[in-house]
Amino acid sequence: MSGNQTRIAELASIISVSTAEIDNYLQTNKLPTPSFQVDAYPDLQLPPNLQKSRDDILIATTELRELVSGPLMHLTRLTSPTVNVLVSLQAIHRYKIASSFALDEEVSFAVVAERCNINEEDARQLIRVAVANHIFHEPRKGIVTHSAISKLIAQNPLLNQWIGLSCEDMMPVSFRTLDAMTRWPGSQEPHETAFSIHNEGRTHWEVLQNDPIRAKRFSDGMTFMQSAPVLAVTHLFNDLRWNNENCPSLLVDLGGSHGSICIELLRKFPKLKCVVEDLPEIIYTANVPDDLNGRLEFKSHDFFTEQPVKYANVYYIRWVLHDWSDKYARKILQNLVPALKNGAKVILNEVCLPEPNVLPYYHAQLISGFNLSMRQSFNSKKRDAEEWVELLRSVDKRFKLDRIVCSPGSMLAVIKVVWTEAA
Repeated sequence: MSGNQTRIAELASIISVSTAEIDNYLQTNKLPTPSFQVDAYPDLQLPPNLQKSRDDILIATTELRELVSGPLMHLTRLTSPTVNVLVSLQAIHRYKIASSFALDEEVSFAVVAERCNINEEDARQLIRVAVANHIFHEPRKGIVTHSAISKLIAQNPLLNQWIGLSCEDMMPVSFRTLDAMTRWPGSQEPHETAFSIHNEGRTHWEVLQNDPIRAKRFSDGMTFMQSAPVLAVTHLFNDLRWNNENCPSLLVDLGGSHGSICIELLRKFPKLKCVVEDLPEIIYTANVPDDLNGRLEFKSHDFFTEQPVKYANVYYIRWVLHDWSDKYARKILQNLVPALKNGAKVILNEVCLPEPNVLPYYHAQLISGFNLSMRQSFNSKKRDAEEWVELLRSVDKRFKLDRIVCSPGSMLAVIKVVWTEAA
């Protein structure tokens, strides 16, 4: 804080300067200003040098709003409208409200209610919560039109599934969190969770195996989430620090599904070969692209059993260990040990939580919420650097942490571990 400038004045200055930079760029390049009108761009496309300006605005506006609200108003807003926004989104997903009328159509609440087979007063209350959050517009009393947000819901099936996953599957589970913590304090078992209480004792994976609709919703929701820029494979390329000379010859991808990451790696590094491992029912539907014949192999494997591919250069695990408590993450890593040769690399592509009070509130709110969601569904967690080191040490002291790298704008770090045989 410079001189006698207060924090709220400092935040306002950040917002003003950063907004002017973005506005100047948009006007100079004759680009539309941000809006929620139905024809607005779904995302604000900015060059890399202005991405920080946008981030600065989001961080500063979050803190400024909470400061000028004051502790009492901030707390009461947290306890009142947040859940009801999710209820409104749940209704939009369940009753297919966004797709019940055309993008250029104006409809009454009565028409929406009839088309979606719900009560008119219920529709009015649910939709007005959405209107208050820019999800629809109400240009005249009782008349509903689309906004840029509802247009996305109507036209993007994966986004719609993500909303369904969040509101139909995860929101009800969250309200059983304390019940699970009280019943099973400190449990690391996947069947002793808020999710299992809500789902008659079944684990997350058991539900997906026996409910095709929910399984597809989960799969589509994860596909949507992984399309986010923070999970782009370009971050992995940057953080691996490979080139055509130092890239490994053989990489094994544990839990690699249909091989999307390996396909990207193989096309970037022509000397590399990959084996993608996953459960039989997933591997059965996987295909090798024609241009990667002889370099990409799919292999059925349960990572709770001994690793069958011996002496590869790299064993790669992306966004898997966060689904498992330390007890089970240890088993996954222990099953690698018989396959490892001296100098082999284990690359964990996972969240590495920063130390407390490092992230600004805007980012900390999101990642702490994700962390609690892992506990609710799996009794697992995101881990910080100290926890990753301790997990590796508890498996085998021959696992040596080489480095942790996380590019700006990436959610996932590259945690490079080297297997070092005892002298």
